[in-house]
Amino acid sequence: MLAPAVRTFGRGGIHPDPHKQATAGRPIEDLPAPAEVRLPLLQHLGDPAVPAVKKGDLVRRGQKIAEAQGTGVPLHATISGKVKPIDRHPHPTLVLAQAIVIARVADAELPPLEFPEDPEWRALPRDEMLARIREAGIVGLGGATFPTWRKLQLPPGVEVDVLVINGAECEPYLTSDYRTMLAEPRAILEGAVLMARILGVREVAIGVESDKPDAARVLRAAAAALPAAGVAVHVDLVQTRYPQGAERQLVFALTGRTVPAKALPSAVGVVVQNVATAAAVHDAVRFRKPLLDRIVTVTGPGVREPRNVRVPLGTLLSDLVNFCGGATDDATRIVAGGPMMGRALPRLDIPVTKGLNGLVLLTGKGPFEDGYGPCIQCGRCIEVCPLGLEPDQVSVRVEAGKVLDTAPYGAEECYECGSCTFVCPSQRPLVQFMQVAKASLRRQRETRSAR
Repeated sequence: MLAPAVRTFGRGGIHPDPHKQATAGRPIEDLPAPAEVRLPLLQHLGDPAVPAVKKGDLVRRGQKIAEAQGTGVPLHATISGKVKPIDRHPHPTLVLAQAIVIARVADAELPPLEFPEDPEWRALPRDEMLARIREAGIVGLGGATFPTWRKLQLPPGVEVDVLVINGAECEPYLTSDYRTMLAEPRAILEGAVLMARILGVREVAIGVESDKPDAARVLRAAAAALPAAGVAVHVDLVQTRYPQGAERQLVFALTGRTVPAKALPSAVGVVVQNVATAAAVHDAVRFRKPLLDRIVTVTGPGVREPRNVRVPLGTLLSDLVNFCGGATDDATRIVAGGPMMGRALPRLDIPVTKGLNGLVLLTGKGPFEDGYGPCIQCGRCIEVCPLGLEPDQVSVRVEAGKVLDTAPYGAEECYECGSCTFVCPSQRPLVQFMQVAKASLRRQRETRSAR
């Protein structure tokens, strides 16, 4: 029986081994500036940034090197150095993409920019705060990478009354948000209040999983020390349960509101932001400091010294792994993010981007290497699906070549949490079947609309 103070979502969910012991007790360490960074022009959802520098230019850490266009955000130099040819380089999701490469120059020759405090930062008008957030290049640091300024700029007619700050971090292995909450509680709380002011809401609800009571304590202490701002802030424990950190599940746990299928939380009066995003918003508004670094958990049985590391954006994953003692001899797989929703990577000459919160190195065989079995109609995938979808029915129809018949079973609603695959006794790649179905249904819809 759950204690009354611990909130949770309704149906489904799983309890995988957290695998967080290796890094939960490791404070955030700073990675020394690497010899080179590669900064992709597209590290967010929206239009790519446009280079504002060229080969041979000298740039200082913190300097803007690419302008925002359309729905995107700008990009900043994360080390001081000389710009190399702008070309296509390996990208964590796009395979190859345009990137600005900077070769490091010693700080004594090219000191980083400074970002002094604006003494009037708490009294800034809404539009100025939004402008600073966009100019800082901030995106959702929980992994979604949606530009934060766009999420805070609600469409006409949309009203919200609660800002939810996500500190659940339910993915196994990852502890970067946990260590951020312990290290920077005041920045998180101040950033949350700033975002509440932008949205015009008077309630901020912060959700922290119940296995992180120390994080909840420091956040509550920081909330109690905030100057009066007309915003009520409360920190609530939520059940340690996957996928507790998913937007729909966290909104239900903290507010009791159900986000409709295919809708955003704003449909029920809520906006959700990550704890690391809140800290970055504080830095942007108070100091005009751009997003330059990313706190990354490097962990798993395939790395020698698991750590939480503050990394300049654009640092190659190989430099990051070397800082953590290197890969073990039996490491077989690299996962960007957590093992449930992360993406397998084929190589380490890929840069750290704004959306990367974890790098997990695993050993042994990967999933599906020995194949998978037929669906036995056990119903376990339906029981654990937090949305009540039917992954079994989607999978058998994809196998039968009836992929366009999968819509009634929820293929388009799936956000690919992986709970179904985790419990399948036949070890079927149910998430991949969902992905195939979603892509086919999307193409069908696009084709019809183009006629």
